[in-house]
Amino acid sequence: MGSLQKLLGMTLNVRKVEHHEKDSNVIFRLPDLDLQTVKDAQYEVNSLIQTGRKINTHSFQTMEDAKQHFPNLRANEARIKKKNEPIRVIEIEGHDVAACAMDHTSDLRECEFFLVTRVSKTGGAKEYEIGFAVQNQAKEASIILSQKLLNICRSLGANMNTVESTVYKMSEERKVCELKLRHLTEERLTKIESREIGVNEKVKLIQDTLYGLDDREIQDFVGKKISTSQENTIFLIVHIPNDVEEMASVIFARTRPLEHIDCSKLLSQLSFLGVKGGGKPSFVSGVIKRENMNLLINQIIVDVNKLL
Repeated sequence: MGSLQKLLGMTLNVRKVEHHEKDSNVIFRLPDLDLQTVKDAQYEVNSLIQTGRKINTHSFQTMEDAKQHFPNLRANEARIKKKNEPIRVIEIEGHDVAACAMDHTSDLRECEFFLVTRVSKTGGAKEYEIGFAVQNQAKEASIILSQKLLNICRSLGANMNTVESTVYKMSEERKVCELKLRHLTEERLTKIESREIGVNEKVKLIQDTLYGLDDREIQDFVGKKISTSQENTIFLIVHIPNDVEEMASVIFARTRPLEHIDCSKLLSQLSFLGVKGGGKPSFVSGVIKRENMNLLINQIIVDVNKLL
């Protein structure tokens, strides 16, 4: 954390440090952190380990005394105040000072090797969690990470020098394919022909079973239609993502004028068919086994007709 602070030019608010059998992790508040900064901090930590930077332990009666001696002290003051004990401060000579109750080495050489094992956002993207390992933990983790990277290279047909660019190209190609699939899904949805149902009240039913399209685009398309249309319209769309998928997704929705039709209630009444899902009276989504999807479609249409 001391190395990160130097690179970022600020004192970091560390919320928690956890130690586990295979690694440890630190959680701290920060709006944004790039991997290059983490890499640079990791290099500096290992450089400090090589030079054997000394570690000193200090004790103070109050946080005020500790801060007076170390103005840039990093501490979780809320947690320390709860314990109401003397403040124990760990100083890495010329590098970092932090309040900590854990046992510490007297010389950084004893850490041998420091390795960052993971970096992720947490706490609603307002915090970061960094996993790290030292000594034998770090050596074992580096072997595991190396093997994983070699497996990835083999799967992608790349090598250590080209794997990053290969993954980047694949990511860009995927974005293009996703965009094309969304456009194709929208085009397919606009071509669904409606039919009329109801006896006393005529309603347009837009119903179809789609294959290999984009679930999110289907939901967005139907959501926009029911929120803007003033026609009496019901949407009943079943989507099967691929040939090997056992489950199908279901969208059941209606426009605003049809307030007497509660889609959520009607879908929940058909749980005996194995459908799972929920939502609002005007829009529900769920999943069902493919073998039961036609039964579900037919039963929804029967139940809706009874209300018209």
